[in-house]
Formats: sequence, structure tokens, C-alpha cells
Amino acid sequence: MMNKPTPVGKSVRISQIIVAACLVMLVGCVSTTDSRFVNNTNEQDALRKFTELGLVYLQQGNTVEAMPPLKRALDIDPRSPDVNAALAMLFQIEKNNEMAKKYFDKALQYSDGINQTRIRNNYAGFLFKTDRLMDACEQLRLASEDAFYDKRSQVFENLGVCYQRLGKNTDALKAYEQAINIDDTRMRALLEASYLQFERNNFFVSREYHASYQRMVRYRIADNTPKSLWLGVQLSREKGDRNAEASYALKLRNLFPDSPENKSILKGG
Repeated sequence: MMNKPTPVGKSVRISQIIVAACLVMLVGCVSTTDSRFVNNTNEQDALRKFTELGLVYLQQGNTVEAMPPLKRALDIDPRSPDVNAALAMLFQIEKNNEMAKKYFDKALQYSDGINQTRIRNNYAGFLFKTDRLMDACEQLRLASEDAFYDKRSQVFENLGVCYQRLGKNTDALKAYEQAINIDDTRMRALLEASYLQFERNNFFVSREYHASYQRMVRYRIADNTPKSLWLGVQLSREKGDRNAEASYALKLRNLFPDSPENKSILKGG
């Protein structure tokens, strides 16, 4: 058996996914000019429009244009969780980690309910990216407690990744399996749960997760990775299915010839 492959076959930056998803979720229908906002006597309406305009610019990666409307929104309501969260993401994009943390903390302080859970999820992405893994895991753990959050399966999957990076594989497996219980199409959770169960010699359960992942590959929802093919070789070998073992090994050799997983198989691992 090879040395342990990296926990993730196909590297995904959690923070990038979370920030992008958050921006898409927050941005509504907005005007491309703020000329209407200036004369708007309804502060709440102006707050919403300035915030949304800033988010539109953030979605484009334009932090320079995003700053003025977000600053106007902050002037209207310094305690707005959405404005503070948007500013946190702005500073995150600009790699101003100190200011990003400051505004994430403010956003959490002024938020509650589902909105707070969403902000925790984004904050965790920021903390993960800046290698504050224990803090990231804690934010994700708290977010996972919100039973009504519509992205809860993603939170559990991200929590699994976070725990795995810390070497807490028991906690990681529990988080991955919870993600699968909520949504059995979570690709990364399926693959990593299969790997962790294989490491525990729970071959039957590992095969079940791996088979689910392979079904998604067949339907072109997921792609095979060095790890998924390496697992296919190992699970087929353990089962005594030489044809399947050879098939996975051939795919691994053809698709990922320079991968550590393929080199291990070629050496008899």
C-alpha cells in the first residue's frame, strides 16, 4: 500500500467557493448608477441599493469601485451585518487580512439567525485561507448547528476538509458522513469518506461511498482523480476483482501518469 495520498485529490480552495457563492446570493437587481440613491428619502432602501451595488462590483473583482457605495451604506447603518460582511470580503480580496477580520467580526456581532450562519461560513473560508485552521473549524462547527441553513451539507463537507487538514480524521469522517446524509451527491465528501473508511479497513462502507462517487463520474457530474482511481485499485484488489483492479490501474496510468498514486501502483503499492 502506498504512502497516504494527499487528503484531497483535486485541490479546491474553500474560501474562493464560499466568497463567490455568497456574492451571487447577496446581489439582487440593482441600478448601475447611484444617481437615484442620493435623493432617496428611504434610508433602508438606500442602504440596500448601495450594498447591492457594492456587491456587484465585488463580483467583478473591482474593489476600487465597490468601496464608495459600501462606504455610503456603512454611513447609513454602521451596524448592518450585510455591509460589514461585504467590506470584509472586499478587504479579503485585497489581502488586507487585518481589516477583513475586523469587519467579519463586526458582521458576526451585528447578525443573527440564517444571516449569521452565512457570515460564519464565509468567515471560515477566510480563516482557512489564512491558515487559522482551528478558528476556521470552530466557525464551521457553529454554522453546522443551524438546522435551517440551506447550505448545511456544504458546511459539513467544508468542516470535514478543515478537520482533515488538522489531522482530526475521526471528526473529519463524521462531518463528511453528515454531509452525505443531507446530500448524497456531495462529491468531495463521498471521496474523502471512502478514503477514510478504507484507512480504517472498513472496506464495505468504503466501497459503498466509492461506488456512489463512480456513479457520478459515469453521469459526468464528477471527474476521476488520482485518489479516486487509486482507491478503485485498492478496493478492487481487496475484493479480489482483478478485472476492475486492472481497469482502474489502466485509467490511473493513462490519465495521471506522473501522479504519486500511479507511481505507487507501478511499484506494486
